[in-house]
Amino acid sequence: MAPHLKRTLSWFHRWLTLILLPLFALIIITGAILSFDPILDDLRSGPAAGAPADAAALVRLLNQIDPGQRARSVVVEEGGVVLLEFREQGRSQFMTFDMETGGLLERRGEKGGFFNTVKHLHKDLLLNAAIVVEIATYLMVLVIIVGPFLAWPRLRRTLMGWHTLGGWIALPLVLMIAVTGILMSLHIGTPRLPPLHPDDRPMGMASAIEQAMVTGDLSGVRKVTRVKNAAAAVWGVDPAGEAVHVMSRHGVIRQDRFPGLVKALHEGTWAGAWSGLINLLASVILMGLMGTGLWSWARRIRQGRRRTGDEDADILVAHASQTGTAARLADLTRQALQAGGARVMHASVAGLSPAELKGFRQVFLIASTAGEGQVPEQARSFLKALEGADLAGCRFSILALGDRGYTHFCRGGEQLRTALLAAGGEEVLPMVKVDGDPAADWRCWLDRVAALLGIGLGDVAAPRGDQPVRLTLRERHQLNDSADPDTHEVWALRFESDTPLAFRPGDLLLVRPGAGEPARPYSIGSTPDDDPRSLLLTVSLASHREADGTPRLGKASGLLCRQLKEGDMLEGQLRVHPDFNPPEDPERPMIMLAAGCGIAPFIGFIAEQACRKSHRPTWLIFGNRKRAGDFFHGERLEVWHRAGYLNRLDAVFSRDPEGGGYVQDRLHGVADELMDWVLDRDAVIYVCGNARTLGEGVRTALAQILAAREGMTVEQAVRRLQEWEARGKLRMDLID
Repeated sequence: MAPHLKRTLSWFHRWLTLILLPLFALIIITGAILSFDPILDDLRSGPAAGAPADAAALVRLLNQIDPGQRARSVVVEEGGVVLLEFREQGRSQFMTFDMETGGLLERRGEKGGFFNTVKHLHKDLLLNAAIVVEIATYLMVLVIIVGPFLAWPRLRRTLMGWHTLGGWIALPLVLMIAVTGILMSLHIGTPRLPPLHPDDRPMGMASAIEQAMVTGDLSGVRKVTRVKNAAAAVWGVDPAGEAVHVMSRHGVIRQDRFPGLVKALHEGTWAGAWSGLINLLASVILMGLMGTGLWSWARRIRQGRRRTGDEDADILVAHASQTGTAARLADLTRQALQAGGARVMHASVAGLSPAELKGFRQVFLIASTAGEGQVPEQARSFLKALEGADLAGCRFSILALGDRGYTHFCRGGEQLRTALLAAGGEEVLPMVKVDGDPAADWRCWLDRVAALLGIGLGDVAAPRGDQPVRLTLRERHQLNDSADPDTHEVWALRFESDTPLAFRPGDLLLVRPGAGEPARPYSIGSTPDDDPRSLLLTVSLASHREADGTPRLGKASGLLCRQLKEGDMLEGQLRVHPDFNPPEDPERPMIMLAAGCGIAPFIGFIAEQACRKSHRPTWLIFGNRKRAGDFFHGERLEVWHRAGYLNRLDAVFSRDPEGGGYVQDRLHGVADELMDWVLDRDAVIYVCGNARTLGEGVRTALAQILAAREGMTVEQAVRRLQEWEARGKLRMDLID
């Protein structure tokens, strides 16, 4: 299906159902209740007679036991038993009589007017609004038809997997109920009735049989029932065979079937209790489909922006974080201010719009710097949105995190400050720039914030700083094919510490290539569950040419890949990176998207799975140039895949014939499964690689896929992705 058509149908399917949900639910629930009517009637009735009763004898019996002709129905049963239904004050009573003597045999209980009330609610909402029900039924049929074609049936153990499969399996059944309802409202396939006048008296059972005997030469009777009060239908035998004579005081119409297949199918009366149960099943399935669809939609709405703190907050603490430090400081700031009595909310700028800032009396922003002086990846959309925004009256303060070893010290915070001022914001505290370990500077800044607000501070400990480590290089081997110039030089390095280390896969090892040089972060691809003293890095050798054409190696990568020898010592720092660790919930699925050296942290993710014997649903999509030349850690990944610790492994190689292209191309190829994992199973998406290639490609692909699946525009999907980033559902660790 074309994406734009699928998007339109998804929008129609979702919003039509949501808007008309109360009416749809009323129609379906009342239909389910009415399904019990033929079931109870079948249970109440005795065995049907093998031969019809003599018409004249039955008339004599009815005149004897029902001289006032109050009975509403007559059924001839086996053994000369006749069942009569009498209705008084809205309740029906059922009695059986002996055909020969006319004596009362038994009372078979009663039925109140409940089903009649439900029937009118089902047909016209008790408001003579049959046209409303008719239109709603048309629209329900459209929803039923459209639903299954939005996704092919697949057996997936997810809420929406069962929703889709159930919709396909039940399509003929639920469509039958809905379409027959429409046909009945259009009087298609329903029986013809003789003329009726509004002032006609109710038709008696004996009178109906006598009229059928005269006009239709009826000789035997099986059943008689009133139709629209002033008419009656008599099932029996005439010279032409089995027939139904429908009559009023103004005429008789002979019919082979009554009330017709359409009505019998819709009301579930074509096979007694069994057909009622089938209709009940259809109603239950429809309610189940509506319920699972509504639950899925509501869950996605609840999964909106991740914000912690007070709902009525008038103070906002926001963060723009690269490695998680700013996020941790922002949350600690929230806790400290709340403990002092303030009403505070904490959020990522990725999930904020500039206009929201004006709703707080004070905004405190903690911002990191990424790459060569950019704002963190998650803050770039927010920074762009500040262009042309009106923040007059917004009072803000910034704590900027950085490292003086870089040329553009704290430039990320400076860019945000400049944009906020240009939009009309008012800076109430001078921006504080932090060099390196932020603990001391953050505490001083927090004291100034508390003084500005006129509150005390709770006892909140400063975050743990980077942990100095002394490591020995134990092993280094090249991962790419050194003989293939089409591959980049990449090495796996295993370092060992003399003492156990506290870390998780995805944490960072900061390597400073020389005195006064800024530290470069490298993702840790090992787990302490395997060896708490061992750290695995996957490092690409960076190179460039000077202005005079002289080739130069990257300082940190050159140190790691070329200068260090096995047995040499390396001093570095461990930095926790909780925003890029595996999910805390051991059952929550994770999807890992990596290109090239972006595989580095994910080797540790899966190694942790294997060490813990965990079978958390795990999916890796890895991309590089050539399978034979740079499928980094490919053998380990395939072993884990076969062992079940990596549920799904998709590898694409852009320069191989039929290699599958790039990671973003693969995403389009597995769009349905991807959205099932993300939307129905609440998987976390991790992305690691180059910001301009993998990062931008994945964002674009996810936005397009989400838009097609959810029936939204690409712009709306982009905003949804920003919300995912803000609450940690989409986690990106990208290199500029």
